[in-house]
Amino acid sequence: MDRWSYARDLFDEHFEPLRAAGYELGRLPDAPSYWKQHEAEMREHFPPEVFFELHALRSAHEKDGQARLAATRAGEPLRDFTVVRRDGELVAMFSGEQKTDGMYRMWHTNVHSEHRRRGIYGLIVRGTIAYTRALGFDTITSEHAPCNNNVLIAKMRAGFRIYAMEVDPMAGMSIILRYFHNPEHLAAYELRCGLATLTPRLRAHGFGAFSTFRDQVAGKVEPV
Repeated sequence: MDRWSYARDLFDEHFEPLRAAGYELGRLPDAPSYWKQHEAEMREHFPPEVFFELHALRSAHEKDGQARLAATRAGEPLRDFTVVRRDGELVAMFSGEQKTDGMYRMWHTNVHSEHRRRGIYGLIVRGTIAYTRALGFDTITSEHAPCNNNVLIAKMRAGFRIYAMEVDPMAGMSIILRYFHNPEHLAAYELRCGLATLTPRLRAHGFGAFSTFRDQVAGKVEPV
């Protein structure tokens, strides 16, 4: 029995709106199969990007060390590789993975150019939000080129927040977005952005110099 069968059932449940809109979803077994189909049928509908195959540059010591880390992890994370079709025609492909215990990564999404501006991307985003909430993840993360305005705007309209900017030597510059299922995590994020969102639970779980900060706000002590 597939140990991820309960997650597959939740995936089917929360992506039902995409099926209800007339699209068929097919599951691919792994990343190589996903990228093989993408390169064969979707590459011309996706902007060209520059990457570097950094794993090929690893030393023997690095390869051995990373192999041991992977073996110690003992098991594969949850990964989803999905093909969307309508009447047999390829419409979109999207993939996601368990990044950590609490974080799911929207890894890659590409809608065929002939099927864009029909709400398909929005259905995929909303399905992913519902799916990951049902699984118990507290955060969704995704990375996007800073010039990819359409996707950045669509994600932020769905509730994603700008989290960071990263310059990766393999993929280049990315805007990192996060969606917070956990309202306390969102409150902590907004507090860091300058909003007045210090909730009772955040106060109760502050640590480090939090007590000093609290006393400064209350006027009990002066900043050092």
